[in-house]
Amino acid sequence: MFTICIPVYNYDVGDLVYSLHRQAMQVGLPFEILLMDDASEEEYREKNSAIHLPHLQYIQLPENVGRSRIRNLLGKQAKYPYLIFMDCDSAVSSDDYINRYIPYFKPDIICSGGRIYEERQPHGKKRLHWKYGVKREVFSAEKRVKKSNFGFMTCNFLIYKPLLEKNPFNEDLTGYGHEDTLFGIQLKEQSFDIQQIDNPLIHLGLEDSDVFIGKTENALINLRKIDKILWEKYPFSVEHSSLIRIKNILEKMHLLPLSAIFFFIFKPLIKMNLCGRYPSLFLFDLYKIGTLAALHATATFREYDNKKNDNAFIK
Repeated sequence: MFTICIPVYNYDVGDLVYSLHRQAMQVGLPFEILLMDDASEEEYREKNSAIHLPHLQYIQLPENVGRSRIRNLLGKQAKYPYLIFMDCDSAVSSDDYINRYIPYFKPDIICSGGRIYEERQPHGKKRLHWKYGVKREVFSAEKRVKKSNFGFMTCNFLIYKPLLEKNPFNEDLTGYGHEDTLFGIQLKEQSFDIQQIDNPLIHLGLEDSDVFIGKTENALINLRKIDKILWEKYPFSVEHSSLIRIKNILEKMHLLPLSAIFFFIFKPLIKMNLCGRYPSLFLFDLYKIGTLAALHATATFREYDNKKNDNAFIK
């Protein structure tokens, strides 16, 4: 009756799979656990392919397809109608994780369980990721429901298979970030409100600060890529992205180029703080706004340069 869908990339999922399998066996409903490896390194492929349990299927992709496409592929491959998606670097936080989802096995419901982090602050280079996660991603269901579709994350959710097939993740978004933003807003436009419940998974896969910053930069590239599509087709969604709101304000005030210049000047100093022992989330916000401004300024310059070259060619 349900398939647990786990996209895997460079992570040992043994502990997670055994925990989920034990709970699923106790539920007494037909189930499968579907692991799909997105071209991980050999070390992780060997570990994860060696897990042998009833109702477990492991699929190795020949090449990396990215966060959107692998979720669409998992949905197509799933045998059962109700799909529980989660990130591979997760851990269950309760013995009734699967049981809490069962009442929401309904065709018209999409359900998100939320995310939490370990209470103990990590040492060294992983502090920025942990601090950002604890302060910006951990919310109760009561708080998440206020912006249910706009704060959607793919790390822990339930969806009816035919609904995913009709509304697949946008595969034009590659790399890291904001495929979930677009997915949640597309569902909102079709009047599907995402149900929020307290059924969190623990996020274990903390990145070193420099890696986390790099992934954030890629996410901002994706955000800029969907910017025009998103805010022109779904104008109601602009109110739910503080980054886009600030970018639009700076653009209207003709301050984006100046913001980009300041960012290029102060970027090394900001990054030094973010990679240090006491990272500031305020500076991290400035870093993201500055990156958006820089991306916009670079794109504007390229458009101007191309137009200039085109005019020269015409002459």
